[in-house]
Amino acid sequence: HSDLPLNALGRHQAACVGRYFASRQVEAVYSSHLARTCQTAAEIARQAGLRPTVDPALAEIHLGEWEGLTPQDINARFNGSYDVWATTPSQVTIPKAERLPDFRARAIGAAQRIFSRHPSGNIVLVTHGGVISSLLAHWLSADYDRLLRRLSLDNGGVTALNYRPQPP
Repeated sequence: HSDLPLNALGRHQAACVGRYFASRQVEAVYSSHLARTCQTAAEIARQAGLRPTVDPALAEIHLGEWEGLTPQDINARFNGSYDVWATTPSQVTIPKAERLPDFRARAIGAAQRIFSRHPSGNIVLVTHGGVISSLLAHWLSADYDRLLRRLSLDNGGVTALNYRPQPP
């Protein structure tokens, strides 16, 4: 959740992903309010001839007292909690952090709200690994902890989905 700007590699990745989407008919670009996603969304939107829309509900989980710490720091200060988080995040309570169920509900709600605005269009959500993982677990009816152990999401990556809402 820390608000860091893109570094040189991130700017290069944003330009590449912008080119990727420039050849597709993108209807809308949304991003979280964090600087790195805003910068990436701006590049994608520029190349698609659009303006990005900022939605804070697409932000990464707020990790409370873990923010800004390395995994080694977290393990040392919080009795190995990072190692547990890496395999079963639902079993960890992070001091002063957003609760995992609340975060997941926020991410899923944001995506559903955005998709309802664009029922048949190609849209781009520029967001974070935790948000993507939450959405995938929800849409695939997968166990969140098990999915995370099998999922690898890279910075600057594209996760493409064909989303069709379930009938009521």
